[in-house]
Amino acid sequence: MARQETILSVFVASPSDVDEERNRLEEVIRELNTAWAGEIGIRLELIRWETHAYPSFGEDAQAVINDQIPDDYDLFIGLMWYRFGTQTGRAGSGTAEEFQRAKKRFDQDPSSLQLMIYFKDAPVPVAPSKLDHAQLTKVAEFRSDLEDKGGLYWSFVSLEDFEKLVRLHLTRHIQTWRSKHSVVTQDKSDIKPSIENEDASDSGSFDLEDEPGILDLMEQFEDEFTTITEITERIATATNEIGEKMSARTVEIKQFASGPDSTNRKEAKRLISRAAADMDQYVQRMDAEIPIFGQHLNIGMNAIVKTAAMTIEFKVESDDLMQAKENLVAVRGFSDSLTNVEHQITEFQDKIASLPRMTTSLNRSKRSMVNVLQRLINEFRNGHAMAKEAEASFASIIDQ
Repeated sequence: MARQETILSVFVASPSDVDEERNRLEEVIRELNTAWAGEIGIRLELIRWETHAYPSFGEDAQAVINDQIPDDYDLFIGLMWYRFGTQTGRAGSGTAEEFQRAKKRFDQDPSSLQLMIYFKDAPVPVAPSKLDHAQLTKVAEFRSDLEDKGGLYWSFVSLEDFEKLVRLHLTRHIQTWRSKHSVVTQDKSDIKPSIENEDASDSGSFDLEDEPGILDLMEQFEDEFTTITEITERIATATNEIGEKMSARTVEIKQFASGPDSTNRKEAKRLISRAAADMDQYVQRMDAEIPIFGQHLNIGMNAIVKTAAMTIEFKVESDDLMQAKENLVAVRGFSDSLTNVEHQITEFQDKIASLPRMTTSLNRSKRSMVNVLQRLINEFRNGHAMAKEAEASFASIIDQ
C-alpha cells in the first residue's frame, strides 16, 4: 500500500555564535524522523541557508537568502547567544530580519506557523576586552522586545540542554499539529519506508533495529532515577550534617563572645577557622558529587526525553494510555523529588550567605560554599525544567 507523508518544514535563524546548536538541531530532526519512520506519516524538513541557498547577487546577502528560501515554512526556530549579527538594509541583523518576516506571517495568520525562540545563557568564550558589548546589548534589547510582543522564549545553558529542549518542544508541536489535523498513526502492516528514511537507516547513524524502545528507555530512566535518588540522599545527608555543624559552631562562638575570654582574638579566630574548615570539607564533598549527579541526570533525562518523543507514535488506546500514565507518574515523582531538595538547599544557601564577615578564611569558605550550593541548585532546577517539559508531552496523550 502506498504511503502518504506530510512534510513540515522547520526554518532556523541565528548568528554564527550558535553554529553548534544549529548542527545539533539537524541531528535531532534526523533522529526524530528516523524514530518516527513509518509510524505517524509526518516528516520534518530542516531549512537553513547553508543548505537551501546558493551563490547569487541582490541588494545584500540577506536579500538573496530571502529570495531563495521560501517563507512558507511551518516552524521558525530562532537562536541567539552573545552576537546579534550583521545589520542589513532592512533590519538590525539577518536573524532579526528573518524573525520579523516570520512574525509578520504569524500576525496575519497565527495558524500559518509557530515560532520557537531560544537564548543561550552560558559564559561567553571571549575575553572581556574583545567582547562586542554593542552586540550583547542588541541581543538583550531583542529579548526584551520579544516579551513586549507577548513572546515566550526559552533559555538554555549547554548544547546538551538545547538538544533535550528542542527535541521535547518539536515533539509537543507535532502532537499539537496532529491533534488539530486529526492525523492518525498508520498501521505498520501498510507501511513502506520512504527513500529518505531508507537512506537514514543505511547511514548507520540511526538504525531502527538497534534503537531502544520505550520500555528500554523507561527502564534506563528508572535505573538512573534510582542512582540519582541515592546521590540526592547523600547530598541531603551531607547538607544536614554541615547544617548541624554550623549550628554547633554558632553556639560555640556565641558562648565565647559572652564569656570571660571574649577579648582573646586568637581563640576567636581558632573557633571561626573550625567553622571555615567544616565548610571547606563540605565543598570538597560536593565537588565530587555534583559531576556524578550531573552525569546520571543527563543520561536519565536523555532517556525520558526520547521516551516523550516516542509518545507521538501512540494510538489513543488503553495500552498506550496506560503506558503514558505510568510515564507521567514516574516523571512527576522525579520532578517533585528534585524540587523538594532544591528548596532545602536554597534555604540553607540563604543562611550561609547571611553569616557575618568575620575573618578572611571564613569569608573565603563562605563564598565557596555559596557557589557550590548554587551549582547544586542549578542542577536540580535544570532537571526539574526538563522533567516538566517531558511531563507535558505525556499529559497531552492522556488529555486527547
